[in-house]
Amino acid sequence: MHDTSHNEHCPADTVVSRQAEEWFALLLDDGATANDRAEFRAWLQRSPEHVAAYSELERLWLGAAALPEVLPNPSLTRRKVLKSGGALIVLTAAGLGSAIYLRSTAADYRTGVGETARFTLPDGSIVELSTATAISLDFTTNQRRVVLQEGEAFFIVAPDASRPFVVACKQLRSTALGTQFSVGMHENGIVVAVTEHTVRVSSPTEEQDVQEGQSVLFANDRLSVPARMDVDTQLSWRDGKLVFISTPFEDIVATLSRWRRGKMIVMDKTLARRPVSIIVDVRRAGRILENLEDGLPIRIASYSPWLTLIYPQ
Repeated sequence: MHDTSHNEHCPADTVVSRQAEEWFALLLDDGATANDRAEFRAWLQRSPEHVAAYSELERLWLGAAALPEVLPNPSLTRRKVLKSGGALIVLTAAGLGSAIYLRSTAADYRTGVGETARFTLPDGSIVELSTATAISLDFTTNQRRVVLQEGEAFFIVAPDASRPFVVACKQLRSTALGTQFSVGMHENGIVVAVTEHTVRVSSPTEEQDVQEGQSVLFANDRLSVPARMDVDTQLSWRDGKLVFISTPFEDIVATLSRWRRGKMIVMDKTLARRPVSIIVDVRRAGRILENLEDGLPIRIASYSPWLTLIYPQ
């Protein structure tokens, strides 16, 4: 991962900071592998200085995310920024309250981390937003188009045969055929889940009609075959809780990370793969770590509000 030969004469804290920047950039990449994450855990364990440096990057990054919205280049991603000088740009943004702000473009409706909200759209449709979600609207006399910029949203669509209701999320288009459904951006791809009637889901190369009680996954430019789903579990956030049934612990932690600021990292491979069943009350997002520690045989080490490491007990 790290070529330290050119750092032989650099101060130790500079070397550690640069390594932290490289790890931060790598882990923002959708292509980060299980080996990458294992090496990252090993790097963290080698020194408390590594933990502190990475925690500071998380703090700066999340601090920059609280700035007013400025997006100088739609193609600019967090990884590209960090790979081209990363922490300096984040630091400048956090310190000056201007320059580069890398959240999604202007949204008509948005929730913050740990929040949910319910809105009535101009056509009478209802949208429920999960944590850290943003949508924008493009409603005309001929169409009703919603763009999911980040997060997950559940839609109860008002009938209007003359104006199709379409949710766009990256390359995916979900057209309601008189229905209730959700579209969500997850670690493993984009998930469309239907709770009533039918949704026509289209990618650039495929199309599937998803029936009530089914969901599809769009990942790696492929659209899965519709499969039966547990609606109550998949959309339990609408009732203020997250339900996990025999779910790998690392997947649970990845989901819960969307409901609180800062990064949570499972430091043990066996623990990460362990299937866990647990219900978490997200209406008390500030107590997520306590809920985990009370319900599971784990030890939690919080080095700051921005970085938490989880070990087996």
